[in-house]
Amino acid sequence: MLTQRDAKVMELLPDIEVPSLIVVGADDTPFLAASDYMAAKIPGAHKVVIPAAGHAVNIDQPQAFVDAVVPFLKNLPHEAGREGT
Repeated sequence: MLTQRDAKVMELLPDIEVPSLIVVGADDTPFLAASDYMAAKIPGAHKVVIPAAGHAVNIDQPQAFVDAVVPFLKNLPHEAGREGT
């Protein structure tokens, strides 16, 4: 979002219709405001701030990242009639 040349990405955030998880590191100062904006604009989005992490949350705090992502994924609605389920 910070490097886009126009507002296309930001304008389309309200149109996202899939469950969304926004993960940001508490020390990723340049992206904290952007993550707030995304969480506010994407309908139903969930935001998690990982302490003691910068931009590479999954590298800085891998277990905290997993602890945020796995419950989110487990709580996603299951599609009825999906193949292989």
